[in-house]
Amino acid sequence: MKHVIAYEGKSRTALALMQEQYVPLFLPWLNWRIGIEGTLQRPPHSLAQGIEWVRGKDKSKGTDEVFAILERTAAGKKKSYRYVGHTGIHGLAWPDGNAKTGSIIGARGARGKGIGTEAKLMLLYHAFMVMGVRKLTSEVKIFNARSAGHLMKCGYRYVGTYRQHHFHEGHHINEMIFEVFREDWEPIWHAYQKSGELPQLTDAQRSELTALTG
Repeated sequence: MKHVIAYEGKSRTALALMQEQYVPLFLPWLNWRIGIEGTLQRPPHSLAQGIEWVRGKDKSKGTDEVFAILERTAAGKKKSYRYVGHTGIHGLAWPDGNAKTGSIIGARGARGKGIGTEAKLMLLYHAFMVMGVRKLTSEVKIFNARSAGHLMKCGYRYVGTYRQHHFHEGHHINEMIFEVFREDWEPIWHAYQKSGELPQLTDAQRSELTALTG
């Protein structure tokens, strides 16, 4: 499988052009309800729908930009990757300069390795330093502490809650709202560039996360 890489991380992650060849790989994730319950996706999804979605990214360039998330499986001269998910900037509106971000990692064994965090750091670089976005927001279902923590590591801050906003397992649940400005993300990016190490939650962030999600 030939990947077209746009950004290469210092740890194990790269961002690449989203291609139709990835659709058969992500369809099983999108149709496994338990695996995507923290997202806004809802099965069933067909192969034709997936291909149409990828093709639509060309038409929406500048307002919706999506990258494939790749995990580096070998380094050096025999460098290789596998597709594990995708991440994107959505609904960019001018002159406000605001957009939303969202990600999904579904490949077996790819979660809990910092891949999502490294991908998000590079996505924010693309948003702030290439596209000129002013502010990014992201929403997280109240039970999804992992996604909330991942955002906080990258500089996002909790700013509020939509009450009883999503129907989940027979009940309406809250959704947390996070936002990030360039000045929130940039010091984290510079530290990552200097050390090559991914950001970790501070004690204060851990306490806040526990208070938010229980």
